[in-house]
Amino acid sequence: MSWGTPWAQRQGPPRIDLLPRELVTQRVVRRQRGGIGAGFLVLLAVLGLWYVLESRQLGEAKDQADQERAVASGLRAQRVQLQPLADLEAQIAAGEQLKASVYKREIRFSGVMRDISAIVPDDVWLTSMSVAFSGDANASGGAGKSTATPAGSAAATTTPGSPGAGSPVASITFAGTGLEHVDVGGFLRALAGGPKKGGQQVYLNPYVTSAQKGDKAGQATVTFSASVDLSNAAFSGRFQPAGTVTP
Repeated sequence: MSWGTPWAQRQGPPRIDLLPRELVTQRVVRRQRGGIGAGFLVLLAVLGLWYVLESRQLGEAKDQADQERAVASGLRAQRVQLQPLADLEAQIAAGEQLKASVYKREIRFSGVMRDISAIVPDDVWLTSMSVAFSGDANASGGAGKSTATPAGSAAATTTPGSPGAGSPVASITFAGTGLEHVDVGGFLRALAGGPKKGGQQVYLNPYVTSAQKGDKAGQATVTFSASVDLSNAAFSGRFQPAGTVTP
């Protein structure tokens, strides 16, 4: 019979429990143990499932790592095969840089002679030419003789329009003959209005150093000496990167 239950809450006939209390306790313990065992089994099943999933992911990760190692090995092999080409490209680039450095301040006097031949009037003819360079400018296809002068050898203060004004890179000295002084002056004016390169005048500071009248075979002539400077627009620009301006 159950104890501790109020009579007002009892329903049905009275229940009489004839089982010994020790047996009831054993049943409760067995139920508890069964529940614990079932929970343990469920836990083992969950752990087993988690282990299987993790093992599968680990296997996939190992397979992916093996594939990536294979790809890396293939790329390294290709790099070894292509290394001679990379070395060749580096040599070509070094050669291009060296060539650009060598030709950086080149003046092609074949072009200068072509300009002068187009500028000089019919009644003026040149008998000699010489070239003096400033700094490390170098000539290609020169005419006459050339000398080099160190940069900054000209006077620090030069009158605009006089020889050496405007930081020229070279200077050409002429000797020639014309029919009249006006012809010689026309030749120098033509030099002053000569060709441009990149919007910059190539020929600077045309200047007559001497002019003397004479007679040649009964024809009055003027023997003269003159000079003209070359700006950095006279540099050929060969083998220079696009957009490079040589100072």
